[in-house]
Amino acid sequence: MSRKSAGKNKKNQKHKNNNEDTRQSFFVYENEQSSTENSQEETDEGEYGTDTALVRERLTRLGIGIIAVMVIVAAVLLGFSFLFGSGYNDYEVVEETGVKNASMVDYVPYQNALLKFSKDGATYVNEKGEAVWNETFAMKMPSADVSGEYVAIADLNGNDVYIFNKEGKVSSSAMPYQICDIAVASQGEFAVILEGRRANYINIYDKNGQQIIENQTTLEQSGYPMDIDLSEDGEKLFSAYLSIDGAKTKYSLAAYNFGPVGQNENADGLMGGYQLENTVIPKVEFLDNNTVCAFGDNQIIIYSMKEKPSEKAVIAFEEEIRSIIYNSDYIGVVVPGDKEDVPYILELYNTSGHKVMLLKIDFDYNKVRLRNDEIVFTGGTECRIYTIKGKLKFSYSFKKNVSDIVPTGYSRRYIVLYDSGSEVIRIKYKSKKE
Repeated sequence: MSRKSAGKNKKNQKHKNNNEDTRQSFFVYENEQSSTENSQEETDEGEYGTDTALVRERLTRLGIGIIAVMVIVAAVLLGFSFLFGSGYNDYEVVEETGVKNASMVDYVPYQNALLKFSKDGATYVNEKGEAVWNETFAMKMPSADVSGEYVAIADLNGNDVYIFNKEGKVSSSAMPYQICDIAVASQGEFAVILEGRRANYINIYDKNGQQIIENQTTLEQSGYPMDIDLSEDGEKLFSAYLSIDGAKTKYSLAAYNFGPVGQNENADGLMGGYQLENTVIPKVEFLDNNTVCAFGDNQIIIYSMKEKPSEKAVIAFEEEIRSIIYNSDYIGVVVPGDKEDVPYILELYNTSGHKVMLLKIDFDYNKVRLRNDEIVFTGGTECRIYTIKGKLKFSYSFKKNVSDIVPTGYSRRYIVLYDSGSEVIRIKYKSKKE
């Protein structure tokens, strides 16, 4: 195992909200006095003119004050409706686009919008629904991973890997063996599980496809690698293994550090391992550069890994986990509910393992995602969007099936994906009287 590059730079994205300034103009009535021969008439005329100006000025201020109060009242009523009512309940279409063979297209959130990819190529669509770039390729089973502004798309059971950033294609390369899984770091380095004839490999490459690390694994030593993930800086790797011990199936976890600390401590960078029983671990994920989570079928395990791994929290569930959501601050699981009218329950935890929210889901959903501190459920024609605090932000029944809804960088703008196309919508509140 060798390291050919070092000194990774983390890229943090900062999003700025554009605020609109409202300016009011006040008009002051000015009375010009003209001189006359009679000083008394001049005085009366001046007093009369001054009183008129004051009255008009006061009326103007009163009118502006009334308008301001009405605006404030309307805003307060809308705020109360959102906080204590059902939130937004309608929408308007900002942009509409068609998609060919939409049922064959997959989507991943990317850069406050999404990346569309299929067997034929990939397209980056911005928050306005506009195609920023498009790249064609030929894959049998494309799979994508995103970290920061970098995207890796690999042909599972094939050999091709494409690396993209927000400007477009960065590189393409062919792996020496069939690809089983891929993970990308925030500066474009990527790791792949490769299935060889006599052994398996977990290799790391730079964004241009040049090999940095080669790590050979065997079934006898560690088992079959099931899933991997890279830290944001590309220096740490976490992996889940499946092994067979007689009639028993076991899962284990391994943590690697390919930075200076790992290289000084162990030749292959292995920093720790964990044996797990009575649980299946299909996914591991770095939540941030120093926190990693192992998602099991009946538990989630959180590890701290600044240099070496240490167990931070274990959260066990009596019911089998149906769905998982996560970001750098929260981890959520959806488990079956205990009532007929509450088929599912979402439990949300912080990265220390403390429960911060419980949400009852009253409809049969197909997909759930956590993005921009919002939780989006979609199922059939139904959509529910909740805040991270559990408040219902948007509820709507569309006229056709919705395959997914992706939040954008705007608080009320979303990309809605249908089987036959997509729309950029802006959600709004509609009163019952309308």
